[in-house]
Amino acid sequence: MADETAHTHGQQNPQNQSTEPPRDETKKPETNNTSDLHPKPKSAPIDKQRTHIEQLMQRIDKPIDLPQSKKPTLRPPPEIVLNVRGSSAGAGSSDFHTYRELRRKEHLRIKLMDVEAKEDLASERFNEELESLKRKDEEKTAKNRAKRQKRKNKSDAKDSKDAKHVKGPKDAKAAKVDKDDK
Repeated sequence: MADETAHTHGQQNPQNQSTEPPRDETKKPETNNTSDLHPKPKSAPIDKQRTHIEQLMQRIDKPIDLPQSKKPTLRPPPEIVLNVRGSSAGAGSSDFHTYRELRRKEHLRIKLMDVEAKEDLASERFNEELESLKRKDEEKTAKNRAKRQKRKNKSDAKDSKDAKHVKGPKDAKAAKVDKDDK
């Protein structure tokens, strides 16, 4: 028995031999996962957009909330100003940052007022131009309507004049035939 244990201890048992080399327990077991070799490509923005639209189309009965564009707004000025600046000399260096912040806010306020004034002016010009185009269109339509009515009245008067000269139904047919020959 000691011979058998000595024999099996130094060598592998021929019954348990395998063709695989002995495993190193510190290594991770190999997997057939190809994602390690070929990383998944990053999705392009168009792919994200397509999937988002597909998701929206699956739930077509659900309303879509579109975000509104945010316009910059200013808070109303405070009712009580705590740190009033005077024109006294000897302002400290710590006041510079406060001055800079107040100056920035004032410039932003003026800029927003200018932008708002430009938008109002552009809107007013657009509305004036739109009204003048509508007015010209109405004038042209009225002129064409008057021409059509004049032609219609003229043709109606001519038809009624021809109808007065014809006395019977047979004469009306004959007058119509004569009119077509001319």
